[in-house]
Formats: sequence, structure tokens, C-alpha cells
Amino acid sequence: MLLLADPASPFDLAFGLPLHPLAVHVPVVLLPLGAIGVLLALIVPRWRASLGWPVIAVLGIATIGALIAKLSGEALAARVGSPGQHEQLGNWVLAMAAILFAATLAWWLWQGKADRRNRSTGVMGLLAGTVLATLAIGAVIVAVLTGHTGATLVWEDRIASPASAEPGATPSTAPTGEPGDEIGLAEVAQHDDSASCWVAIEGTVYDVTAWITQHPGGPDRILGICGTNATDAFGAQHEGQALPTEQLTQFAIGTLAER
Repeated sequence: MLLLADPASPFDLAFGLPLHPLAVHVPVVLLPLGAIGVLLALIVPRWRASLGWPVIAVLGIATIGALIAKLSGEALAARVGSPGQHEQLGNWVLAMAAILFAATLAWWLWQGKADRRNRSTGVMGLLAGTVLATLAIGAVIVAVLTGHTGATLVWEDRIASPASAEPGATPSTAPTGEPGDEIGLAEVAQHDDSASCWVAIEGTVYDVTAWITQHPGGPDRILGICGTNATDAFGAQHEGQALPTEQLTQFAIGTLAER
């Protein structure tokens, strides 16, 4: 069961709006930037002196930003539901940022110590550089995937498909019933898969087929309740949350018959 967001949390709202969409830009931008700086320092040795500490500073800020993004994301999830894969990738961003920051700092200090003693780092230097480069590339990939999944959650259901964008086109996901129709639970039970998913919640029947791929918590959350009276499941997941209830109303196709 999701907990309601703590209104006293400094990671919940900023100026009356969720902090997460603002905070997430810090690691999504700075982590790839710092990782690219690491790769440049490895590839072009003469740039190391000028890139070293600035890159470490950028990675340090990215790590702090990733932590704030994680905490603010958890506060937002308490309001609107779990974002599924996006949340998991967000955890990876924090881990990758912290590891890359620590590894880069250690490599820089070790490299500088060797330079001061006029010693070649040799094979160890090559191995350390390879590991650091791998971490940097991995950090870029994780940051890009996290940003992409977040953007998908926000915008995918707001961008019309080419077919629906054509003049006179009729949306293919429009409910087939009327809000005043009475529908028995036996009929609801016949719509129990991804091709047609109906649920009954608090006396109203909803066709949530179009919502399966859009649900922030992943399709399995919806597929698990198709064809059932999901009042208890919905209440346990979204009790006290206004947005999920508001989103649900657009899928209403009738009332649950009392028989």
C-alpha cells in the first residue's frame, strides 16, 4: 500500500508543484556531462590537468542531485503511484553517479601521486582507465534510459498517434458503453485480458484497456485485475489520492448491476 506524501517533506513540493520534475534534470544532465569529461581525460592525457577537478565537481553535484531526485521521486510516487521501471532506473542513476564519482576521485588522486613521483602507472594504469571508462559509458546509458522512461510516462499518452491525428479520425480507445448502462459482474468477467480489460470499482464499470500500457506502475498492475471487482485493490493502492481517481473517470462505461 502506498503511503500519502508527507506534506512536511522538503522533497515533496516546490512552490506548490512536485519537486521531482525539476530535481531530475540535475543528474540527467550533469551525470552524462561528467562521464564525457572522464572519457576525454582518459583519451587525451594533456587535458587531464584542466579537466580533473572540474569533472570531479560535476560528478559530485550529479550524485547529490541524483539523491534529491530519488527522494523527490518517492514523494511524487506517494501521490500518483509507482512509476515502475523509471523508479528502478532512478536507483541505478544514484548508484552509478556515486560509484563514478568515487572511482574518478580515487583515480585522479592516484594518477597525480604517480606523476609527482615521476612513475609510470603501467599495466595498473591501463586497467584502472579501462574500468573507469566502462563506468563512465554505463553512467551515460543509465542516465539516458532514465530520462527516456520518465519522458515516456509524462508524454506518451498525450501525443496523438498518426491515425488519430488525421482530420475526422475517431480515437480507437474510446469506451464502447455509456456511463448510464448497467453491466453485470459476469459480463465484466468476460473482459479479462489485454485485448479487452474491464474492471468494477465502487459500483462503476471501467474499460481500462487503453490504460494498460500507460499505467505508471507497469501493465501487470492492470492485467492482474482485469475482469474483476477491483474495489479493494484500487483502494489499497490509491487510497486518498485524487489523481488516480480523476484519471479513472475517463474510462467509465456503466454502473455495476446489483445482481
